[in-house]
Amino acid sequence: MNLYQFSNKALLLTVTLGMVAIAPACSPPQTDPTKQTIPTDSDQWQKKLGSTLEQLPESDQQLLSRYMLRMKLSDAYESGAMPRTTIEKALIQQREYERLHPNNPTGKKSPITTSQPTATAAHYPVALLPVKSSDSDSLNQVKLQFMLSNHGEVAIQSFKGTLTMQDVNLKQGKNFNVPLIQFEPPIEPEQSGKIIIESSIEDINVMRAIKNTKDMTIEINEGILVLEDGQTIEFAQSLVK
Repeated sequence: MNLYQFSNKALLLTVTLGMVAIAPACSPPQTDPTKQTIPTDSDQWQKKLGSTLEQLPESDQQLLSRYMLRMKLSDAYESGAMPRTTIEKALIQQREYERLHPNNPTGKKSPITTSQPTATAAHYPVALLPVKSSDSDSLNQVKLQFMLSNHGEVAIQSFKGTLTMQDVNLKQGKNFNVPLIQFEPPIEPEQSGKIIIESSIEDINVMRAIKNTKDMTIEINEGILVLEDGQTIEFAQSLVK
């Protein structure tokens, strides 16, 4: 091998090694950390979100930390009705919350009244859609669809509680238990969302009533509404006659 051939091979080897050294730097693009869902269990926040938080800008890290603290201080956390959301939505909600509550960014409870101090069941009416069940008026497992309307000022994130049906043909009200329901998307002001449950109906008069909702009223007897900004609205149990 002459000097010329040796030089060419040496140059080729150097270029090849350089390419190998550069290749690992060409890693695939990282996924957007703001698309990750925040666990509803705060004990999992550090485990599930630790590395994700480090990918966020410092300002967003602080903003998200205030959101998490606000959630832990909220009635929603205490009642086990934490809203399920992504980091992106949490940041948007926290920015809006801090715009509305600049002196209380974490929602710490104080004598300051909330933005909806007089919210009642009238702000969140419920209606039952007519039920198409079997022709039999005996025991039936029926799928019930309620429409929850939002006449408040903030979107509704979730609901858990009891709905009570009253009808002129019923001697006493009929209660329906509603498990925690997350509304996707949230129910915006002046919009409605569905609450769908299954219930075993044994009373023939109740069965007849749900097939003809003309003289029926439905209201929230007790429960918790969680709003998109983290506020909660609690309905105390009332006496059903």
